[in-house]
Amino acid sequence: MKPPPPGTEKNISYPEIPDQQLSNGLRVLVVPDDRLPQMFLTLVLPAGRVCNPDDNLALVSLAVEMVKSGTHTRSAQDISDFVDRRAIEYESEVLMEHSFLSMTFLEDQLEPAFELLTDMVSNANFPDEELAKTKVRWKSHLIAQRSQPNFLANECTFKILYPNHPYAKVSMTPEHLEKTQRESVQETYRNHYGPGNAHLLMAGPFDGNRAMELGNRFLGSWANGKTPSISYPRPPDIEGRLVCLIHRPHSVQSQILVAGRTLPKADPEAIPLKVTNQVLGGGASARLFLNLREQKGYTYGAYSRLKSYRHEGLYMAGASVKTEVTRESIEEIFKELEGLRERLPEEKELERCQQELIGSFIRQMETPASIGVLELDRRIHELPADFYKNFIPEVRSVTSEKVVEMARRFFDPDRVVVTVVADRESVEKELQGIGELRVYDIHGTPL
Repeated sequence: MKPPPPGTEKNISYPEIPDQQLSNGLRVLVVPDDRLPQMFLTLVLPAGRVCNPDDNLALVSLAVEMVKSGTHTRSAQDISDFVDRRAIEYESEVLMEHSFLSMTFLEDQLEPAFELLTDMVSNANFPDEELAKTKVRWKSHLIAQRSQPNFLANECTFKILYPNHPYAKVSMTPEHLEKTQRESVQETYRNHYGPGNAHLLMAGPFDGNRAMELGNRFLGSWANGKTPSISYPRPPDIEGRLVCLIHRPHSVQSQILVAGRTLPKADPEAIPLKVTNQVLGGGASARLFLNLREQKGYTYGAYSRLKSYRHEGLYMAGASVKTEVTRESIEEIFKELEGLRERLPEEKELERCQQELIGSFIRQMETPASIGVLELDRRIHELPADFYKNFIPEVRSVTSEKVVEMARRFFDPDRVVVTVVADRESVEKELQGIGELRVYDIHGTPL
């Protein structure tokens, strides 16, 4: 029997998601869906790791983490008991340029959840004893991070691509964590986290009038914080190949990342760039995977991914490979970058990559919360109003010629940063001749 032919996606209608603004500047978005009695609140704040001062990269993450560690009327234990009794799921995350506070709960817990969120964001008091506990927990995590090749490669790549730039602020150190005092965490929060330019997403069985009534009642008087002003200098151009070897003693594998700068999130050619990356290494049917795993057997998986922000973007292509094939793997990645610039994708290859991106997009529209996250992403990165409405036809309109054009602009194997995390004695000689070679320890200190 023949397998059934692949189906085509249904017509996807991206919904209209209007917003309303409270008097304090907070914008309220509603994605109504009454199929389930589950509700989502997500507060997106326009401050992230880039807001950290150069001498302490722990402050912003600590400020967001400790919002749940106590208020003027609730202890950390009170908050923990409150969410447990009401089955409220609470999460927070600090990204490069934004921070998220999210709650998921059943419909009958709407007002208690709103009240708790309001208390935390407007009355957090950052108790000394809770800061001390957080330091102990995080110190162990930071030590463990330094044992992970993926983390080390990612950290080094950002620091080399973005020297003396806010985007280099990807990781804190135990020393930064240890020296942080309550007053500095509190000041960081009050200076950077407030309703101005923030967004509140409500998803679930809401209606617009009810949402605004709740927003005004609970968060309308929230006033602390201001929009941070960050200086984004232009990073230097990549000239030639720079190879950064991070000496991880006794490693039995090499973690490889080949990286270059691309486009900001809102650039008009961001979608062609996505398709181009999908051809290179966006999945298990892409060129990197088929080469390094299926043909060569060097690795379990090889991929490339895009990271994009307000002012810059980058691609990172790589794999974890057997130490003895480190140089060969780098050369094969270069080969695929060059091939992307020279060889038009075949019709079936391009169509498959487009379908993969479209399928991923459709999966992101499965729930009201995930639709809301897409809309938040569109707004905080100032994407066009019709960006997601037109996403599928825009992906389909990318031609093979456009893929090659984008590859020639951005995927140049002669202008890259190559980061290798491995045992120095096993690979240093092999890396010589690829490009300028620099050697670091796992803390980023030159050797």
